Amino acid sequence: MRLIASIAMAALLAVGATSARSHQAPSRWEYPPLCCSGIDCAQIEPEVVREIPAGFIVTIAPGGHPMWPSTRRSPLILEIPHEKVQQSPDGHWHLCINAVGGLLCFFAPAGDS
Repeated sequence: MRLIASIAMAALLAVGATSARSHQAPSRWEYPPLCCSGIDCAQIEPEVVREIPAGFIVTIAPGGHPMWPSTRRSPLILEIPHEKVQQSPDGHWHLCINAVGGLLCFFAPAGDS
């Protein structure tokens, strides 16, 4: 009985570890696990980012991010302060959001944060 319970626990831990893993950006760097559980992060186009004195405004149109599908009726507009910006390892913009549009992580190219 203990063996079965141990096997079941190991299987559950393996599934949990897999779902908590991050995924890769198009340029093959790994998004940090704290930012992403497999679908939360995506590279975004520079045109959706506008710098302001306090940080950045990011406007994601419906369908413009995996977590902001085309079924949404309005764009997602995020104001991201400088202290929340991380340097992008590949020189591209990346945004990680949850299912309701909450900011998880934001990556800016060097010189833009």
